[in-house]
Amino acid sequence: MPRRTHRFDNGVTVYDYHLTHGQRERYKKRNVHEADEEDVFLAIIRAIPQDGCYVNVGSAIGYYAILAKTRSPGLTIHAVEPLASHRRYFRENLRLNGLSPDDFQLHGEAISASAGFDLLRDKDYGSSIVRAFQGPLSLGSRVKTLARMLLALFGRGDYRIARTTTLDRLMDAVGRPADLLQMDVQGLEVDVLRSGRRALQAGHVKTFLVGTHGPEIHRACIETLREHGYSIEFEEPQPRDQPDGIIVASKAVRRLGRSNGAD
Repeated sequence: MPRRTHRFDNGVTVYDYHLTHGQRERYKKRNVHEADEEDVFLAIIRAIPQDGCYVNVGSAIGYYAILAKTRSPGLTIHAVEPLASHRRYFRENLRLNGLSPDDFQLHGEAISASAGFDLLRDKDYGSSIVRAFQGPLSLGSRVKTLARMLLALFGRGDYRIARTTTLDRLMDAVGRPADLLQMDVQGLEVDVLRSGRRALQAGHVKTFLVGTHGPEIHRACIETLREHGYSIEFEEPQPRDQPDGIIVASKAVRRLGRSNGAD
């Protein structure tokens, strides 16, 4: 029996079982994944070169990577997704949309403050890296963290052991400047930006599109980007129709026809 699919108004199709109840309810209002961010995303995709490079950090089931490829087939696309189930869904959705996995570079690491290994809390679309031993921890916290690691090693509980890398190392692996780097990392936005000091200073990412999780993180991302010479083209900490905030920042300013808090 064929599996049910969900077709978005932009033509992207995914398997329905990849979606959550909350997402399905949100799509009834406007049938795209993130109503506010999608308009900004498409404006940037239209503006970058046809043979440009798009890096999608926290790609989940492949929605934005697929949308980018359908709108600009010549793009080189690197997608970063540490959750194994979402990487599997990503590949399923590529085939569903008639796209070849060979046209996408899928990275299985998580981008974090340092390279190595850490805990990944498996919460579907809310999954995120847990900085296991960052800062001073009580004996009880250390014991709890070690227990989680042991459970993760044996595939038990909500935690997994994830390989981590930095934004600088990711950009070294990409091997060329990114015309757009889009990020959705469930609260680790500042850690990711700070792990890419060399790439940011050199302008190896021309434009960032950052989904932020909370006003403090939103402000800290703006400060970090400005420290490295980026201009804030658009920022909205609390969009009307989606849960994540939005920041667009570029080294060479690309006007989107809308601005809020621009330099």
